[in-house]
Amino acid sequence: MSAASNEQDLVTIAVPADVAATVNARVASGEFANQGEVVRNGLRLLTEEDAALHDPEVEEWLRTVAVPIAEATLADPTRSVAAGEVRAHFARRRARRE
Repeated sequence: MSAASNEQDLVTIAVPADVAATVNARVASGEFANQGEVVRNGLRLLTEEDAALHDPEVEEWLRTVAVPIAEATLADPTRSVAAGEVRAHFARRRARRE
């Protein structure tokens, strides 16, 4: 990594040909002005995804609601309903409304 004259750190990366083609296609389409914008947007999306995956409220819900339900279902499989039964139930409800 070397410091550029505009005080930004520049990094050169190598990517597979298919990734480079995707980046270049986004630039060619006019969606992005240059390759750096494509990469910055991708990194921004990854950061947002990481934040969503580690949302404290979601973590709390998983810990206090989802995991206990899953554990109870594993301990007593009779608590669960087959997917086909659920689909049939909702199909019957839709049919009654129509």
